[in-house]
Amino acid sequence: MFKKLSFIFFFSMFFWSSAQKTDSLQIDFPAEYKLKLANSKENMQMKVLEYIPENENWENYSIIVTKLTMKNTASLPVATLFEYHRKQAEEKVHHLTVTELSENKQTGKEYKLFTMEADAYKESKDAESQVYYFVKGDKDIILCIAAVKQKKLPAEFVDEWSEIFLKSKFIK
Repeated sequence: MFKKLSFIFFFSMFFWSSAQKTDSLQIDFPAEYKLKLANSKENMQMKVLEYIPENENWENYSIIVTKLTMKNTASLPVATLFEYHRKQAEEKVHHLTVTELSENKQTGKEYKLFTMEADAYKESKDAESQVYYFVKGDKDIILCIAAVKQKKLPAEFVDEWSEIFLKSKFIK
């Protein structure tokens, strides 16, 4: 009897954990940034990983890279998520400039690559601009963000992080 219950429990746990798996996106960060995982949070709806250079902290970082997995959202069009995110940003910053760089809606992985540049947040005087990559997996949508505390992104930064994000791969 105990063996039967153990067997049933094992398979119940196996199927439950399989159902809980999220899409995993591998991003190869350039070594010169010396990025370390500085924050990791997860709940039923999302998983957030934030990276900053190893000798920096939340007050003085030169770059922050965030990977946010929105669980079980693959049925949502990436364009809808982009529009929602843009509207949210417009409410929080002064002088938002959004530049769409590339997108794929047809074959392969659906994605949208763009930048957001702002003079400052409305709640603070700090400037921050980002390169964004929204990509759809089998189950989830993953948002990748490389941000710097500047009003305008240097072209080299945009090119570098666009290439990094576009070279990322889903791990099965």
